[in-house]
Amino acid sequence: MMKWIKPLMLSLTLSLTGCVTVKLENSARLIARPDFEAAALAAPEWTRAALKTINQLEERIEAGQ
Repeated sequence: MMKWIKPLMLSLTLSLTGCVTVKLENSARLIARPDFEAAALAAPEWTRAALKTINQLEERIEAGQ
């Protein structure tokens, strides 16, 4: 009678594991900071390059690379 418990537990464990989708939004988090405008005005090219780099790296992470 208890023979079905192990296969059931195994199948439940396997069905609950799988791919996890990751969506990162660090650029949006940084843009939402109250000091973002000051940073962008003080160093606009640096800020643009930093946000672009963050977006590119997050895309790679989200794609699973």
